[in-house]
Amino acid sequence: MPAASVIIRTKNEEKWLGECLGRLAAQTYQDFETVIVDSGSTDRTLEIARRFPVRILEIRPEEFSYPYALNYGCNRARAKDYLVFLSGHSLPRSRTWLADGVSNFSGERVMGAYGFVWALPDGSIWEKAIFNEYVSRLRHRFHKQQRIATWGMGVLGFTNAIIRRDLWEQHHFDEAYGLGGEDGEWSRYWFRHSYIAVRDIRFSVYHS
Repeated sequence: MPAASVIIRTKNEEKWLGECLGRLAAQTYQDFETVIVDSGSTDRTLEIARRFPVRILEIRPEEFSYPYALNYGCNRARAKDYLVFLSGHSLPRSRTWLADGVSNFSGERVMGAYGFVWALPDGSIWEKAIFNEYVSRLRHRFHKQQRIATWGMGVLGFTNAIIRRDLWEQHHFDEAYGLGGEDGEWSRYWFRHSYIAVRDIRFSVYHS
C-alpha cells in the first residue's frame, strides 16, 4: 500500500488536468497513488486522466457535493498514512511539493499541512493582484513553515492540503456542508482537540 493518496475531484477539468497530473508524475516523492473522483465530466477530462497511472472513480452528478466526493475518494483510497487533496486546476509549484508536504508530520499533534496559492497564468487580473501580492508579503514573515493552532479563513483549504488518514478515519468530512466548508469544519474539530496545522510555503500551488 502506498503511504499517500492524492485525491482530485473533477468535473470538466480538461484545461489544466494534464499539467496537474504531469507534475504529480514528476514528484521526487513517489510513494503515492492518484485517485480521480469524477462527477460527470462531458469534456476530455477522463480521456486525459487515462493517459496517467491513476485510479478513476465516478459518481453521478446528482450525488455530488464537495464533502461527499472527498469522503467517497478517501473511503476507497489505499494510502496508509496521508490523504492529499488537490484541485484539478491546482498545479504543484515544485518537484518536491509532495515530499515537502509529508515532511511536516514529524510532530504527533500535526493534523495536516497546507501552503500558499499563486494565480495560474490565465488567472484574472484580480486573482494575480490579490493572490500574488498576498503571498509576496507573507513569504517574508517566515522562512518555510508556520505552526497554526487556531482556525481562520483559508486554514487547511482542500484545494491544496494533506491530512493524516487516521484522523479522517475518526472524523469524516461533514456532508451537511454540501456547498463547501467541510475543510473548515474538519480543521476546527481537530483544533478543539489540541491538534495543529502547518503552513509550509514549499507546499504551494498555482490555482485560480
